[in-house]
Amino acid sequence: MNVMSRAVGEGLKEAFEALAADQSVQAVVLTGSGERAFMAGANIKEFPDALGHPGQAYAYALQLHEVMAEIEACGKPVVAALFGFVLGGGLELALACDFRVCDEKTMLGLPEIKLGIFPGGGGTQRLPRLIGTARAMELMMSGEPISAQRAYELGIVNRIATGSSRDEALSWAGQLAKHSLPALAAIKAAVREGIELPLAAGLKREAERFDQIFQTQDSREGIEAFLEKRSPRVRHQ
Repeated sequence: MNVMSRAVGEGLKEAFEALAADQSVQAVVLTGSGERAFMAGANIKEFPDALGHPGQAYAYALQLHEVMAEIEACGKPVVAALFGFVLGGGLELALACDFRVCDEKTMLGLPEIKLGIFPGGGGTQRLPRLIGTARAMELMMSGEPISAQRAYELGIVNRIATGSSRDEALSWAGQLAKHSLPALAAIKAAVREGIELPLAAGLKREAERFDQIFQTQDSREGIEAFLEKRSPRVRHQ
């Protein structure tokens, strides 16, 4: 069921550190093994250690936050291929990705309230920013899962694949990889930085990154190719 244990979290963080540094990678697809669940949530068996021990759950949450932050900070587009159950920490993991694709049978939710706790892997922060406060609180306070179609209507997922979400995600990542990686990274950084800033500060940050992109080889090639009416040769530089 691909639960988010401490070991899985450490592995994901290491994997994304390596992917970010790998110059041969232009886009990333994150999915789960098996057929039952992208990720069914946290490893509940690790939770009793935190009961009655202040600071234990805090440390666990910070570890999860580091994993999600590593994914968000990756300077490459990250597409989550969702299937089966996407619950709790699984949905929080998906929310840290740039895009989400699911299949028609996917079920998504944040059921932590049923254990007398609440999402601690970024769910209370990323979901409201994505779909609004009231709808996010409804999902967290009810604890009930929603269908792929409802998740699409709310804006949690970008696409519903008619077949395999993995195939759809790989195809999408392939299309993204055709574009200049410096420009893709700049878009991602400008959006993620700017959303936390007042509009004026965000626009200033956008202008700074806009200027930086004009110094890349890909921007020169793209503009010259347009003027010369030919296809650009993207080198991701």
